Amino acid sequence: MWADADDEKAIFAAVDRFLEAVAAKRLEETLAAFSGDPDCALIGSEVGEEASGPAALRGFFVGMFARPATFSVAWRSRRASINGDTAWFSVEVDARMSTSERSGPYRMTGVLVRRHGRWLWQLYHGGEPRSSAPAITAS
Repeated sequence: MWADADDEKAIFAAVDRFLEAVAAKRLEETLAAFSGDPDCALIGSEVGEEASGPAALRGFFVGMFARPATFSVAWRSRRASINGDTAWFSVEVDARMSTSERSGPYRMTGVLVRRHGRWLWQLYHGGEPRSSAPAITAS
């Protein structure tokens, strides 16, 4: 079920807070955006960008934040659905690394869980679409 305007606002406020914490390399704030469950996870766009559970997420972000570049996005489109205390969303953004003048398309999907009135990440997935991907058709 599509999220209503109030839920969508709260969901994307949580997404924005997470992205701002990542861009500013605020480790504890970034980690606090996740549920803390043993199966909370991140799957990035690059080979090896996978982390499951709080310890693995900490290791991933420590490594990411040690790099000189920062990651930022500008929204293109976004939509969210909700069922009780679980929400999922998909977004398209223009992504930019601070070490490059280029920006490019990036897609994010995520699953958030509501705990004590806060939306927390259960699953983050990000990917860069191929520029000339073949069409997928049903047979």
